[in-house]
Amino acid sequence: MLQIKVNTTIFSVALNTVSEFKAELNGKLVDYEMEELGEGRFLLRRGNEVVELFVLSASEEGKEIEIQVGQNYYKTEVQTEFDQLLGTMGFKSGDAKKLKELKSPMPGKIISVLVDEGAEVKAGDPLLVLEAMKMENVLQCLVDGKVDKIMATKGASVNKNDILIKFV
Repeated sequence: MLQIKVNTTIFSVALNTVSEFKAELNGKLVDYEMEELGEGRFLLRRGNEVVELFVLSASEEGKEIEIQVGQNYYKTEVQTEFDQLLGTMGFKSGDAKKLKELKSPMPGKIISVLVDEGAEVKAGDPLLVLEAMKMENVLQCLVDGKVDKIMATKGASVNKNDILIKFV
């Protein structure tokens, strides 16, 4: 589920397809359809209501978008589930590219280490399993890179923010 911040209001959006999606407005899911007209113009439909919007500018990653609807201008910020996960771990999505260490997001016990030192890893690859609050959590790689040093060992207890893996 995406989170889209429009000015100061945050909306949860679930995409069915590229042109159909549901948005949570005031706690209710509302169906929308979007049609691209070209050159940054879109039609947004909800039932019989149709609104034309213009994309005025977008960041390179497409996460910050300025739009115009009628005479109103809006600055939007889009967060994917990955961005939201990084946020819960205390990182911003831009920080992931610079990340050189994987830290424990919570206290727990290392159940298994799934990579070896020197391994080439991609963003999303599972690195280790951490048991916390009677749940097994698979910690995934946040960046493409190479494992430099594994600090965690199977069976070890770790605290929040302990360094588990270092990357080159």
